[in-house]
Amino acid sequence: MVEGWVPEALLEQKIGLTKQELMEYIEKNADKIDSNLPVFFGYVVSILEKNYPDISDQAYDRFIDDVTVKVLEESKQSKDIEHIEKLFRHATRVKKKYTGRAIFDIVLGLKLIDMGRYSEAVETLKKYRTVDAMVCTAIAFCYYELSALELPPDKKPDKSTTSGMALSSREQMIELVRLRPPVNRIKFPHVVQELRVNKIFWFMIKMATDWFPDEPEYIKIGLEKAKKDGNREMRGELLKLAAERYYSDMFFLRDLYHFKLEDRDAGGATSVVRQMMQQHPEELEPIYYGLQLSIITSQESAYQKFRSTAITKKMPAHIILMLDLMFMIVAGRRDDAEVMLDDTKKKLAALEYYLEVLQYLMADIFSDDEKRSRTAKKLFMDSIDMYCLRLLKMKEG
Repeated sequence: MVEGWVPEALLEQKIGLTKQELMEYIEKNADKIDSNLPVFFGYVVSILEKNYPDISDQAYDRFIDDVTVKVLEESKQSKDIEHIEKLFRHATRVKKKYTGRAIFDIVLGLKLIDMGRYSEAVETLKKYRTVDAMVCTAIAFCYYELSALELPPDKKPDKSTTSGMALSSREQMIELVRLRPPVNRIKFPHVVQELRVNKIFWFMIKMATDWFPDEPEYIKIGLEKAKKDGNREMRGELLKLAAERYYSDMFFLRDLYHFKLEDRDAGGATSVVRQMMQQHPEELEPIYYGLQLSIITSQESAYQKFRSTAITKKMPAHIILMLDLMFMIVAGRRDDAEVMLDDTKKKLAALEYYLEVLQYLMADIFSDDEKRSRTAKKLFMDSIDMYCLRLLKMKEG
């Protein structure tokens, strides 16, 4: 081992522990830090330079970002915009990339929203609309709240509200679709979550699906965020809405199928496959999912039916061979699976190295170690699934 070398994963763990210790220090010394920010940031820099001299610029700046927002979180002056600006100026000066101000401006904008200073928030956030989808929705929310101020206290903006601010809110959501900024590009610190950034995002996505019922992109953007956040409740709600409005769209049908599979809802997944076949009778993708579902549920008669259809529709022979092998594996028919693997090796000689890997997985699948067998079976099925999807040139759900 090279002297002084530390694997990246271990280095990240060590940096994480240092960061946690510093967070605890901030919690206990918030007033002291507020009164002398230059000294505090000098202390932070010395910690990084002494303990992590080879840290990447990105990791260095991320450390500064997280620490800075923690200071804001603990500060008794967190509603003093002048103090916030001062804090962010000091933090920006010690970052490796002086241009790395975006996260601070966005946090400031969200803080202004939390304080009800919507016009100022718009001015702070508007130049970052392409950075993250959350910024677009935050700006739209500001205009929505400003439009509400133009109405009687007991009334909220709706489809009939046509004031300038109400229209600006809708325009920002149209811009979200036009610009299509990344989702979750910014790793917001904990304090930002407390500023209701996620609630704002979902509120505006729901408003947009009401304002623009014929535009599927809002549901797609929401689904992307729901999957990245692991928010199954919201994903389910969006898929339900998509099923009502865009019942023939394979993008949503594909996602709904995988959602049902993840919930181990075989009946629901079967209904989605049936709907796919009704809406797209000439495509191979629904037939593939029917084969896959038949394998998962070990329904041989259903598998044979879908297999016959696949042959009639000229599904690539590679895929059918692989799925036949998978069916035998899942059905626990080891002898048949071994015969089929040998036959597949002869027919698909170009895949020799890949099939050798599958053979090793098969040995684990039929081992007496239950945990090892279960893990190997999942790897085997996922691998063949990815291979087949690539061969069919599908997008993964």
